[in-house]
Amino acid sequence: MSKRGVLGAAVFALLLGAAGAARAQEAPAAPRPAPADEKLARILDRAGEAVVRYHAELFRIAYTETLRQEELRRDMTPERSKEFVFDTIIEREALSEDDEEDYYPRAVRRLRTVDGEHKKLARQVEPAESISGASLHFLTPKYRGFYEFTLEGEGQVDGRRAHRIRVVRLGQGEPKVEWQKGLVGMHFHAFAPSVVTVWVDAENYDTLRVESRLVAPFEFESPRAFGAGPLGRFGPTRRIRYLRHDYAVRFRRERFKDPEQTLLVPSEVEWVIVMEGVSKPRRRNTIRFSDYRRYRSDVKVVEEAGPGR
Repeated sequence: MSKRGVLGAAVFALLLGAAGAARAQEAPAAPRPAPADEKLARILDRAGEAVVRYHAELFRIAYTETLRQEELRRDMTPERSKEFVFDTIIEREALSEDDEEDYYPRAVRRLRTVDGEHKKLARQVEPAESISGASLHFLTPKYRGFYEFTLEGEGQVDGRRAHRIRVVRLGQGEPKVEWQKGLVGMHFHAFAPSVVTVWVDAENYDTLRVESRLVAPFEFESPRAFGAGPLGRFGPTRRIRYLRHDYAVRFRRERFKDPEQTLLVPSEVEWVIVMEGVSKPRRRNTIRFSDYRRYRSDVKVVEEAGPGR
């Protein structure tokens, strides 16, 4: 997620997506013992199997993403907004040459319109705002060892009975902020602990909803140098408070034809970010997924005529 203003771009990484987080690991975490709760263990096994099927089908479909970025007033109503429409597919990005299961679903997007107008050379929007809607790696058997799971009970999601599971990444540690100088101003990457809630369908074990939030707000100092221009501007450090970063994604089942098949797909994603000490303190980004369709690539072998042909 990017936030541009006096301090440049602020990028916050929730410690949720196991494959993405695993890139920063020097070595994979040792597998943890199965949960003591046998019911939870069964739910996680079935949910993991469902996620593996879900990821496999992602590489065969295309869809439309409508991304709406909003700057919010104090009462959290929109003050300014911008809307981007993309044509999107998901590619399988290998993270290891030796392990076929070590991969990440990466969104590949082609910008179609900005605020309803076709833009040939419009600025691309950060792809991280799409990836989170596609990946459920943290529920797969390969990456489950990075997390601690707690079965909290049951609830209803869109009329479906669902198991509610709390997920915390192991070894999250204290919040950490990394600053970098860009072409325009400074930007930072903030890494902070989060707690995740997952709703798993009690009948077919599909993931119905995922939510995450900060474990607690945190504060940090800006560098002394900030601003724009080749020389930049200099001033005192600034205290920044990261108060809120909420994330939620809903899934639904989509019916396809030729052949007939019903698949789990992302439905909508929302982020809400609140910070003090920056030029744009409140933001909400939403993505709506629509127009799902299958695609396939055909390969043709063309033999060139040789000297004797």
